[in-house]
Amino acid sequence: MSGIRIDIDWLATHARQVREAGEDITTGRAKLAEAEITAESFGEIGRESGAPDAYRQLCEQLLERHRKAAETLTSAGDELREVVDHHAVGDDDSAVDLRRQEA
Repeated sequence: MSGIRIDIDWLATHARQVREAGEDITTGRAKLAEAEITAESFGEIGRESGAPDAYRQLCEQLLERHRKAAETLTSAGDELREVVDHHAVGDDDSAVDLRRQEA
């Protein structure tokens, strides 16, 4: 026995929460993408200074970061779930082995 103890219930809860956080970011990203900034939003001086283009570029960068964050969290939650499943099977196998030894 390695002496390492894994709290399967805590890991399962954490895996679900991490995945849900990724899904929440995906939802927020969709709402952010709906926001529309037009050249008229900045008035004449804003248009002449290039504000619409600067804000468009900023928005694109934010959307890309949101996408990456959502993918990272969703993937991490899925992979953590795989760890939970692996250890749960290991626990079940250990319990079967113990029962056999007792018999």
